[in-house]
Amino acid sequence: MDVLYTEIGSLELWQALALIGVGVLSGSLGGMLGIGGGVVNIPMLTLLLGLPMHLAQAASMSVTPFVAGASALGHHRERAVCVSLLKRLAPVAVVAIIGGICATFVLDDSWLRFIFGVFLIWVAFVHLRKLLVRTNRSAEPSDGPDADPLMSWPRAAVVGGCFGFGAGLLGIGGGLITVPLLGIVCRLPLRQCIATSSAVMVVTSIVGAIFKDATIMNAPDMPAHVQWWSPLEYAAWLIPSCILSSWGMARLSHKLPLKVIRSVFVALVLVASFKLLT
Repeated sequence: MDVLYTEIGSLELWQALALIGVGVLSGSLGGMLGIGGGVVNIPMLTLLLGLPMHLAQAASMSVTPFVAGASALGHHRERAVCVSLLKRLAPVAVVAIIGGICATFVLDDSWLRFIFGVFLIWVAFVHLRKLLVRTNRSAEPSDGPDADPLMSWPRAAVVGGCFGFGAGLLGIGGGLITVPLLGIVCRLPLRQCIATSSAVMVVTSIVGAIFKDATIMNAPDMPAHVQWWSPLEYAAWLIPSCILSSWGMARLSHKLPLKVIRSVFVALVLVASFKLLT
């Protein structure tokens, strides 16, 4: 099996194949369950390839602009993006994501693993609740003409600040944070929450990825051979498989048994959180 150790650029063949597999898994679950790729990419890159958390986060953040861009374009075509709120969210979120990334540079790898492990437990709880509790659709914000979103600067600052800082700290797109906050704080209809979240992620993920990659060499516990372009070498293998599988599985999501898939996802996330926390 020496062929698996054949060098492809700075990576070995087995690493490239593993990255493609992670991208397929991430994109498939994202397409079927509407989750961000970072929830899958970061723990898989850390546990399978042994990457430091900072490097795994940087690689995952470099993928997010492509995934969020494709999603936001689709929502924009459906005129679901709340542009007036987006204009207020984006500046605050951009500043906050830089702050979140800066906060990670005072945390060593063990602390980042702990924080992300706890976050994964929360993600598992959210999806487990969807499995066990029937959604009360009457409690969701209306998509109709009676919807009355609250789009003041203070409310946008709260959402943008929490979203940006959380995304920067965890290295994720941030949809798991933004979507519920937009509904609770800004009273935005669910469909517009998802669409506006995707749109603001395009802006924040580009800024966040550039800043994270540019400062990756200064991160604690970072090996000396890591350069600013190192995350991009991993992202280059993740992006095609992630996008293609996401598009394909999004179409199949209405035909596949999503309860079974969600159950598998919850189990996967719990195992990953256990590995990161121990």
